[in-house]
Amino acid sequence: MAPGASKFGGAPDLPTDAELPSKDGRPLTLIAQLNLSDAALAGNARPLPASGILSFFYDTQEQPWGGEEDDRTGWKVLYFENPAGLERREVPEEGMLPEFAASFSPQDTLDADAIIRMDFDDDTGEAIFELLEEGAPHHQVLGHPFAVQNPVFPEIAHYCDGIEYWDAAERAAEDYVLLFQMDSDEDLDAVWGDLGMLYFCIREKDLAKKRFDRTQMIMQCG
Repeated sequence: MAPGASKFGGAPDLPTDAELPSKDGRPLTLIAQLNLSDAALAGNARPLPASGILSFFYDTQEQPWGGEEDDRTGWKVLYFENPAGLERREVPEEGMLPEFAASFSPQDTLDADAIIRMDFDDDTGEAIFELLEEGAPHHQVLGHPFAVQNPVFPEIAHYCDGIEYWDAAERAAEDYVLLFQMDSDEDLDAVWGDLGMLYFCIREKDLAKKRFDRTQMIMQCG
């Protein structure tokens, strides 16, 4: 595919002067590269810049869950405003996921965090979860995160921002936006933990300033 195309996996497209994200001398794996012009054409993506490339890198070997201090070096989000200035980088084949083109389509999302807090009997809860599971894998930009375990935004605030008390973390969670969610997907050769999900979240004020370097990440799995 052409440099700057929206895709899962493959080799990353970077400016000539940009370093390949790495951890302990080992390149991080490009899991997704999103051309925001494609997202804007697909629907209401107004919180995002209208153009540019967002690239998501992750340590697919160690698969950090994101809540520990040392985990921060295990993933990275890069933003490039000028897709025309990108070139394809060579990376070891064992450090890549298979490359697949990605396309965008608008859809409604349910607030799974709110549903988790409701009091259902086991049968009703199972039926609701099966309904939410329809359409998997759940790769998603913006909208409500699809929580595998606990509500996602409070977990980000508690574990990644270090907000100790859960009530305070829930209040802080109101500032977060789901930037990108990548589900386990065997077709993409991407399986996170025990068929889990990666959540990349950012505060509204940081998104408005295009401070994607302040994005937080957490993994949930069954």
